[in-house]
Amino acid sequence: MILRLTGAAVRAVCVAILVMLPAILLPQVTQSVVEYTRIFATIMAIFVLYEYGFPTSTIIEFRFAAPYNRIKYLLLFALVVAPSLMVSAALNGQEFNGILSVIATKGFALLDFPFSPVLIVADTFSENDTALGAVLARAIALNLVLVFACTLAFCVAVFSNLWRFGGGGFNMWLNMPTYKSYEKNSLQERLSNSAFASVLIACLIPLFGPTLADVAMTFFTFDGKITPIVMVWSIAVWTFLPAMFLMRAAALVKISMNRTAAQNIHAYELAEAT
Repeated sequence: MILRLTGAAVRAVCVAILVMLPAILLPQVTQSVVEYTRIFATIMAIFVLYEYGFPTSTIIEFRFAAPYNRIKYLLLFALVVAPSLMVSAALNGQEFNGILSVIATKGFALLDFPFSPVLIVADTFSENDTALGAVLARAIALNLVLVFACTLAFCVAVFSNLWRFGGGGFNMWLNMPTYKSYEKNSLQERLSNSAFASVLIACLIPLFGPTLADVAMTFFTFDGKITPIVMVWSIAVWTFLPAMFLMRAAALVKISMNRTAAQNIHAYELAEAT
């Protein structure tokens, strides 16, 4: 129990640090924004401590299929830090150089087309500031490149059996706490439907980027102007959600495939493990 609580505390601190990072890296962050960020960081830390402090989780999926959630955390970490550094450099009047700058520029070249959601989101947040809009567009492009690379690597690892989702040591009901006990065939169908729904959601989320930007501009402005921290978190969340749903879909498909191929009912116990 002590080891589990220690691990939960470490995870809670890591999540709190992630939430606070933009407030640390970005300039022009007011004291009120910092206070709101601290409150949100505390809430997220308590949630993680609760989920990982008990023997079984209530919401978090694949808790016992490491390093699934660790990869999601590291990806979100990168998606928060990258735009924070780029926006911080722009606001300080500095150039953002290096390999990430090259990747961002080449990635944006692929996404620079009429009615591109990337351009619309960047223009919405920049509020007619051409220089800032260009930086935001490149930051979004960099995030999308990171998302594509991480998702592709994850799928390769899962379907090449480097990561044995659905193997003999996989407990369905501990790793998928929102699922109920189903018969063997209905469970397989439910997994397939959930995977398809996750892929559909992942494909639709990029289209709602402009809507997310408008909502952020409406409800999260301070003194009539949107703050850099809201820009960064909006970009990070918008680019992270498709990757999260695609990785979930890949994991569910692999579990369903293993269940069909091996017919291993013991891998999916119909009663919760003690």
